[in-house]
Amino acid sequence: MPQSTSVAFFGATGGVTNAVLVHTLLAGYKATALVRTPAKLIKQLTDQGLEEVLITKNLTIVEGNALDVAAVKGTLTARDKLPTHIVTGLGGSPSLQFDLCHPLHIAKLDNNTICETAAKTLVTALSEIYAENAEAAANKPLLMFVSTTGISRGPEDVPFGMRFMYHQFLAVPHADKRKMEDVYRADNGVFRNVTGIRPTLLTGAVEYTDVVRTGTEAKPATGFSIKRADVGHWVFENLINEDKRRPEFEGEMVSLTS
Repeated sequence: MPQSTSVAFFGATGGVTNAVLVHTLLAGYKATALVRTPAKLIKQLTDQGLEEVLITKNLTIVEGNALDVAAVKGTLTARDKLPTHIVTGLGGSPSLQFDLCHPLHIAKLDNNTICETAAKTLVTALSEIYAENAEAAANKPLLMFVSTTGISRGPEDVPFGMRFMYHQFLAVPHADKRKMEDVYRADNGVFRNVTGIRPTLLTGAVEYTDVVRTGTEAKPATGFSIKRADVGHWVFENLINEDKRRPEFEGEMVSLTS
């Protein structure tokens, strides 16, 4: 099997990104992951049945923070060349809070700008790498980032019965996701192409059913929920797997639901 594909992961201990990482490792591709607690990631992988010898062989773990440019650069350059793919699914820890000025905006994050800041950090890191090594720019990576339905610039992609919750209760975290999208979708020149993944409400654990309906920003797929494992499996099969990946999804904002 060709071994040209390699993937850098940010937010690898999160549900969707972790699921993509599992499939990537099992397929024999090389991966690099930036995490704050390496032991947590290793336990997640072994708990899902991955053998330590496979993890050691195919995964390089970098300890650090995805909001630190130096740590991100170190992750991207941990191997001899840049990864062919980048998967990022960073997000804050949610909590419920009451704001008298915005009484319906009850969902808050421990860091209300984490997605936007992480996006800017990744773009800055790649820009600095290209400035330091012009040859690196000849093989720019494909970016795949996890966003959400409910912030589309196209037709409504949330079922009518869920719109109040999405557009009012989740307004604060969704504002951060929208700013993240703006950073990644700008013509910044650091990626080969960009694919945004917009799942509907995420549920479930590590087992996937592969029951997925797919749409684009122009023609979204609408639904109520989807398992994290199904999103991760879809991302791997359609965007990373050398035998099955579908180039038509590159450059799209892909909505996913069960």
